[in-house]
Amino acid sequence: MLPGALLGTAPGLLLATGQMLPVSSVHRLARTSTLVRLVMDADGQVLDMGRKVRLATPAQRRAIFARYATCWIDGCPLPATMCQIDHADNWSTGGLTDLKLLGPACQFHNRDRYRHPDRYTRRKEGTDRWAFTYHPTHIRARRLRI
Repeated sequence: MLPGALLGTAPGLLLATGQMLPVSSVHRLARTSTLVRLVMDADGQVLDMGRKVRLATPAQRRAIFARYATCWIDGCPLPATMCQIDHADNWSTGGLTDLKLLGPACQFHNRDRYRHPDRYTRRKEGTDRWAFTYHPTHIRARRLRI
């Protein structure tokens, strides 16, 4: 039996408040709204936000600082807490603002990786971390001549 039938009203959406939202309102919301997928931690802090938001939340930043000690580019010593939050897949080309795809990048590597993605190779470390290896231009040119 449908919730609307139990309450003696027309079918609709039963809200957490106990009120029934009429079908016409459900249809209007479906036509005019945008769905946003959010993943939250046990304390209700947002961790994954898909494409709706570009910048990391304070909860995401704390989680990233707990996962990474330094910039996620191999050999870069800048502490994660002094880094910008970077997307593993550039946000401008469809990358998601999800915790598993975010990490710390110093200002140089963040901008350089965006401008010259061919200089970097990405690898997964464990189940929820990424690392990048930087290949300077002069080294790549020398490898190509060999």
